[in-house]
Amino acid sequence: MKVTVVGSGSFIAQALRRCAAATDWRYLGHAEALADTAWARDSDVVLNCAFDDRLKDAEYQPSLDIDLRLARSVLPQAHLRYVMLSSRTVYGTAPADGRLHEHLPAAPRSPYAKAKWQTETALAEMLGERLTIFRLSNIFGHEDLPGRRNFFAQALRSLRGQGRIVLDISPFVERDFLPVEHCADQLAGAMRQLRGGTFHLGAGFGVPVGQISQWILEGFGSGELLVTNVREFDAFWLDMARTRAAFDTKTLTLEQLRAACHAVGQHLCEARAHAVAGG
Repeated sequence: MKVTVVGSGSFIAQALRRCAAATDWRYLGHAEALADTAWARDSDVVLNCAFDDRLKDAEYQPSLDIDLRLARSVLPQAHLRYVMLSSRTVYGTAPADGRLHEHLPAAPRSPYAKAKWQTETALAEMLGERLTIFRLSNIFGHEDLPGRRNFFAQALRSLRGQGRIVLDISPFVERDFLPVEHCADQLAGAMRQLRGGTFHLGAGFGVPVGQISQWILEGFGSGELLVTNVREFDAFWLDMARTRAAFDTKTLTLEQLRAACHAVGQHLCEARAHAVAGG
């Protein structure tokens, strides 16, 4: 199976490069991939990890949609399968039990979610069974990086700068978190038995954000948790039954999740120490 990953500098693509099962894949920047699609002729699968950040806040524009442009450019290669990384945000607010499953109707609210849903719809019409969509949960890792705005990125920036993690929601809100290394492993495994359709990639269970914060702080070795609001907001977990049946993916354990949070906190501590020593 010859896999080409587009968006070589992305957070998930970098994790794939470190994954033993994906080290021999081809990695291309999105501009490079769009400029010359000769690579598509000897690829079996294209996995796009690239996304234009302007679509996170602005109204959807097809010209900014990298998935759409890429799918159109490789459409003539009838043998090629396409993998799109989408988001659980296309569902909108989860039901009372927090469970999200693939048969729920889409109800995107944010510009980002609406963009992902429009892309899903356009690619499904274009590619049919050649398309596999993975809707992701909260993917996290060592991401104290510019441009990252998810829960972990904000928590790490606050911890680095203020010595605390600030929550503006109840610490008891449960969300689905998946370490980026496990995401990469699951993607690599799915490529060996790829099929068309829409599937989830997540932990398959929710954990209180306060508990996640505590684990980060334990790894960091110091700091405090400040809760500024106790609103119940955006609780969810991804039902992984369909994905596990299709791809035989490994189940993430709570202990593995805890260890990953510890590693993130420890990495931030070491990076800060290095910066202080170098400065």
